[in-house]
Amino acid sequence: MHKNQDDFHGLGKITASNLLRKLHRNAKSNIPALMAQRAMGTFSLQAEPPPHEASSIVFVVVYPQNPFVSEPEIRKMLADDIQVGLMNSRIQIISDDIPIAEPDDEGNYLHWKDTPQFDQVSAIYYATLTLRMWERYAHRTIPWAFPQPRLLINPHIGEMANAFYDEQARMLGFHNFIVKNGDINSTAQSADIVAHETAHAVLDGVRDLYNESFGLGARAFHESFGDITAMLIALHDDSLVRRMLEWTDGDLRMSNFVTEVAEHLTDELANSEYLQEHTIYLRNAFNMLKNQPFDAMQYEVESPLTTLSRQEHNYSRLFTGAIYDIFAAIYERFLEKQPSPYVAIYRARDVIGQLVMLAIELAPIGEMDFGDMAKAMLTADDIAYHSNYSDLIKLAFVERDILSESDVDDHLKSLRKLPNLDLPKTLNSALSSAMYYEQQVRPALDIDEELLPVSTYRNAKGYTFMAYFSSRKMRLQGEQYKEFNGADIDVFGGLTLMWDAENKLRSAVYRPVTDEDLRQISIIIADWVENDKIANDLLPIEITIRPHPRGLHIPHEQLPEDTDRIVKYPVIFDDLSETNTGFYEYLKSLQEQAST
Repeated sequence: MHKNQDDFHGLGKITASNLLRKLHRNAKSNIPALMAQRAMGTFSLQAEPPPHEASSIVFVVVYPQNPFVSEPEIRKMLADDIQVGLMNSRIQIISDDIPIAEPDDEGNYLHWKDTPQFDQVSAIYYATLTLRMWERYAHRTIPWAFPQPRLLINPHIGEMANAFYDEQARMLGFHNFIVKNGDINSTAQSADIVAHETAHAVLDGVRDLYNESFGLGARAFHESFGDITAMLIALHDDSLVRRMLEWTDGDLRMSNFVTEVAEHLTDELANSEYLQEHTIYLRNAFNMLKNQPFDAMQYEVESPLTTLSRQEHNYSRLFTGAIYDIFAAIYERFLEKQPSPYVAIYRARDVIGQLVMLAIELAPIGEMDFGDMAKAMLTADDIAYHSNYSDLIKLAFVERDILSESDVDDHLKSLRKLPNLDLPKTLNSALSSAMYYEQQVRPALDIDEELLPVSTYRNAKGYTFMAYFSSRKMRLQGEQYKEFNGADIDVFGGLTLMWDAENKLRSAVYRPVTDEDLRQISIIIADWVENDKIANDLLPIEITIRPHPRGLHIPHEQLPEDTDRIVKYPVIFDDLSETNTGFYEYLKSLQEQAST
């Protein structure tokens, strides 16, 4: 059949009777009704809205992990999460002098590398992805530690190999830096670093007293949580997961680019002026570190790769390594039942994400150590997974000397001995929460301390969480504190409670401030004084402070009391004057240490 000008959609000549006969054969309904349906669906001058799914997705260009691993790639983002002005309901990009990235005619943000707009898009993409990931694992909206709805992000705050979270300015800041070949990059280009910094803000929203703590445990957990977050974000990227499985051949018990968080960034800085004192120090989660007594550790050590210290970035590797051990073990367990490494890694990822977030909500509200968080992981597994992974969790924390076998066994037994503590029908104010503590909680748990309510909430799974806090003042006394001798600091403890969807009490963790907490903190403050880590002024965030402070001194003239006070500096700086090297160098250093 040849075609001519009378073809019907290129099908050749078809008479009206032939068309009707064809329609009749293909439809059981009557022909007039069928033709009416076709006409109703075909002819319209009304403007059609775009399909919901198509209109709710936009495309962005980002580095999958960091600028030195691969070229940028296309990723999807909900349109509501990247509105005009680079903002959404929880995050906003700001810039002093640089124009904010604008979408193209299709609403996409396809800005290429080597432009500041690329850095801006990268920052909002990974910060939003991080927040949404942890909210999914928490089954609720996670607030910031400040009353405003949006976290601000400045991807070009200064010139250092540095990034920070500033609670007071409600901001994440990312610096520009020069790499080996002279190119200028921003730390905002690195998914690892943006995820790590956003994690500080997320954790501060869940447990804001950790950011007020002078103790090693809470400060180191902040850094560990940042590194755990960076690993989980990498495991949410399909191309990285496939690359990781190809790299390791499915064996996660070997170092890889997911465990070596931001290592390539440090490699690029190896010969630059930024290495010492301004180096992003994100740790290798694949390590063999074991816990050491506090007094056996120094603030600075000669072999930081293989030796734990009282510096929070260094010490954090211990807990991060244990979490990676658990993740790898869960992956292997899934792999036994499901022969697809690809499926197993995704399932293990979500299990570890759920466990970590739930553990944080169950853990002490103030001072804590890695042993406290390890026990909270066991409780989280009991609640969320009926202790399916308790043997793997136990093995990881016992092997690293974070818990003993008896610690684990005693803790699991204690979960079966919780009192029957009924939730009140209504609890709508701090006063009612305080009364509930005095009348019900305190006698049921036999707590001999007044506590004040902090929060009460219920997540989408029906879990109810309550928290109370207490504070204890300590005075610095001794020549080691120099001009800060006699200053006061506040140390926080408290109680966390959790009920399941059937209103059964599943966790009660009372962790008051102990004399040992005060002793360790007094040593840490002396370390800070000796290393010039106490600032006398809260400087503008765009000003480079060297060395970066950990504490802030407030003279008594500015206070209602007659004593000077030291508080935590409100900015968490992520840099360290130690060289971060690759896993090969780590093993070499470990071997050299063992042979001496």
